[in-house]
Amino acid sequence: MAVQNKVDKAIDDISKRIKKYNEHRKLFQELFREVKDSLNPSEFPPAFGIKTSDTLFTEKVPKTNIEGLKFAGVDGGVIHRSLNYFDIALIRAVGVLFFHRKETKPIVKYFPEEQPFPDILTSIEPLSQKEIESLISIWRMQKEIRCGISLIEEDLPDIIMLDGSVLPVVDIRQVNQSEFLLSQYRKLKALYRRLYTLCQKNRTALCGIVKDSRSAVLTSKLSGLLPHLSKVPEFQKLLKIDYRPIIRQLRDTDLLYHVLDINERTFEFFLSNFNDESDKDLPNFNIHCFYLKTAEYDTPLRVEYPLLFSNQHDHAQTISSLVNSVSRFNPEYGLPNVIIEADARARLQETDADILVDEIAAKIGYTGFSLQKRRNRSPFASGD
Repeated sequence: MAVQNKVDKAIDDISKRIKKYNEHRKLFQELFREVKDSLNPSEFPPAFGIKTSDTLFTEKVPKTNIEGLKFAGVDGGVIHRSLNYFDIALIRAVGVLFFHRKETKPIVKYFPEEQPFPDILTSIEPLSQKEIESLISIWRMQKEIRCGISLIEEDLPDIIMLDGSVLPVVDIRQVNQSEFLLSQYRKLKALYRRLYTLCQKNRTALCGIVKDSRSAVLTSKLSGLLPHLSKVPEFQKLLKIDYRPIIRQLRDTDLLYHVLDINERTFEFFLSNFNDESDKDLPNFNIHCFYLKTAEYDTPLRVEYPLLFSNQHDHAQTISSLVNSVSRFNPEYGLPNVIIEADARARLQETDADILVDEIAAKIGYTGFSLQKRRNRSPFASGD
């Protein structure tokens, strides 16, 4: 009975916290929805780090005729096994190209093929668990970007979309702990730089589609601005409450879900430089970002892109229009169709890695069970 009381209390506490969070979220959603047509983000004080060329907080996405256009998407899949003596990863990347024609289904092509055999990569480097996770992530991104480069060289799409960030996202602290990791990271950065340069040369739009963003970069910038917007009548109600801990809880997509209408995006804003300390004396790229609502009942997509040609506003309008045009097929799932297809073709099954480990074990006279780490082969594990 005591255990049940503890469970009931925990559930009650969690429910109260969720209700309170939703009340706070609704307050900010309604506030920004009221003022979104009157705020000019290009006039925000530079000290708050919002760099944009857009003069409206939200922009209607222009319609575009996709007839004759080539849309490409790239995604990767990975399965990793950490064994007693080494780490092994199966990695696959697939590029999908849709060539849209008038009044008929698009022509579909796959790169290198519809379901390519995965790369089998191993490491015996003395890396910590976090470092090996960084290595596997770097290997996966290397495979994806190589796939994107091949796709551009072979078929010159009008836009290429990556599943995830358009930046190489790794824990740089872990990377700097190992010369081997650092060398792999530098190779990855070189691949991204080649992809950017190819897109720039061929005027191919490039973006990363982050479908489940947990970022709070926009809300954190807006939180600093709120005291300076107190002259706006709608914001004065916030001065009567301690709003700072409330907005610190909000992710960008939590705030924007009810602020954005379908077929609408936020203002674009500068996100990051591509270069870091490992890119001495190399040409830099500015990475920008906006949020785009493509489906009525789905959270906004986070769209990142390097500014490769055209001005900031026009580049954002072009990319948002192209992404939106191929993401409106399901009111509850607003991902671009090329990303959905690439994800389906790149996905790997857990059993693929199990079979591979068993085959390796048989070759060297072990069992797959004995190669596994101790925590994965407890003799006391309960059966089904």
